[in-house]
Amino acid sequence: MHYRIKQAGICVALSIVSYTVLAQRNFGVATGNTSALNAMYLNPALIAECRESKAVTLLGMSLGVDNNVGPFNAGKGLVVAVGDGKSNNMFTYSRNSRVSMHAPYLDITGPGVLFKVDAKHSIAFTTRLRGMNQFNNFDQTVFHTFNDPKFRVSDNILTQPKDFVYTVHMWGEFGFTYGGVFYDDGVHKIKAGGTVRYLGGIAYVGMHGKQMDANFTAGKDTFMVSNADLEYSSNILNTQVGQGKNVSQSFFSLLYKGRYGHGLGADFGVVYEYKPTEEVLERNIPEEKKTKDKLAKKKKFTMKPKREKEAYRLRLNAAICEIGTVHYSKGNNTTEYIKGAGSITGPALLDRVTNMANLKTYAQKQGFTADIRQEAASVTMPMHLVLGGDYHIKDHYYTNLTILMNLASRKRYGNSYYNQFTITPRYEMKSLSLGLPITYSTLTNRFKAGLGLYAGGFFIGSDDMLAFFSNSAYGINFYAGLNVQMYK
Repeated sequence: MHYRIKQAGICVALSIVSYTVLAQRNFGVATGNTSALNAMYLNPALIAECRESKAVTLLGMSLGVDNNVGPFNAGKGLVVAVGDGKSNNMFTYSRNSRVSMHAPYLDITGPGVLFKVDAKHSIAFTTRLRGMNQFNNFDQTVFHTFNDPKFRVSDNILTQPKDFVYTVHMWGEFGFTYGGVFYDDGVHKIKAGGTVRYLGGIAYVGMHGKQMDANFTAGKDTFMVSNADLEYSSNILNTQVGQGKNVSQSFFSLLYKGRYGHGLGADFGVVYEYKPTEEVLERNIPEEKKTKDKLAKKKKFTMKPKREKEAYRLRLNAAICEIGTVHYSKGNNTTEYIKGAGSITGPALLDRVTNMANLKTYAQKQGFTADIRQEAASVTMPMHLVLGGDYHIKDHYYTNLTILMNLASRKRYGNSYYNQFTITPRYEMKSLSLGLPITYSTLTNRFKAGLGLYAGGFFIGSDDMLAFFSNSAYGINFYAGLNVQMYK
């Protein structure tokens, strides 16, 4: 609903870089064995026994939009998402009564390095700069009124939205990851790993609508609100002027110092692998029997294609990712409470949301009560559960199933993901992988399709590219990056 607030917050932060990127999923390349630095964001245990002895991330980028409002305008949508915020240019509105969206979600993976300590254990150091602009559970009529100055309802409408939350957040991360093999009997293998992160909060703006009764009159841009209980909070909108100018310092200062907010984050994961018994028997055959059956065995096994190092038939994994909270202290945060009843014109309200004092003055003139306080605040990370299965079909052919389930509360300031199921068939060699992710999203109740290529350290792709070919897709995303890999 509140794109103008978004502009006062995240757009200032985004001026630091040309664009940034959300939680790095990259299913087209991250579900394989070619790049542990991509796979570790799905499950940190996946860096154990990785192919690389050393790997360095030079840069990784990702950008996307996803929503349940209606079909996404690929031509204008990404520009609008980080520009003027006129949602009528971004989506074709459907009949969905509730609006939830990421518009946009953003992520830059900065310098990082991975070391293979020995054959069973690996560690990694990573940096990221991230941003998410999220609306959850907004009434569509209210949302449309605030984002399209020309919108007018055609009928008299009473809507009573509750627990709708808006959060735009930008933060930096510095992480340490460990993954190792803890059990291996030749047939069954168990790996475990974890990531701990320092979270440096840069900028956020939040709005929580606990309840509100909105009466719309046909043909008018003003609507009456009663029983309002709204809360606005931010570290960059103070009582007089926006503090966004203080955000525009150097990229590395923001990434490492986290001047405005601080917190800790973590991922934890386990992996189980099953290798065909045939391989185990072959490896454990006594020397005398090998000599006796030399010719027969030579013929038998040379008929089989050479296996890659990752000779598992089945791999299962589970991880809880992005546990954590960024805390903003009382001295760096302002909260405003608006209650009661009054009249609102969407564009007129947005024109005054440049700082908390202007918002308070406007709300009081319209009949509401408003109170500004200096209070500490917490913004949660998009905590989620990742369940995965990877099946080695034959030779270089694999198929992967990954389920992502939200664990974060959507009734408080913070960001979250929406449940999804992704099947990714892929072709994979030592330093080459081609994946075709197909995803069902519970946010849109529709399928997505993408393509990911990893070749010699360079990767590029999309997990949601149907908007390039169809007018009915609800989102879009793309990613690219470069790693330097070294093998034994």
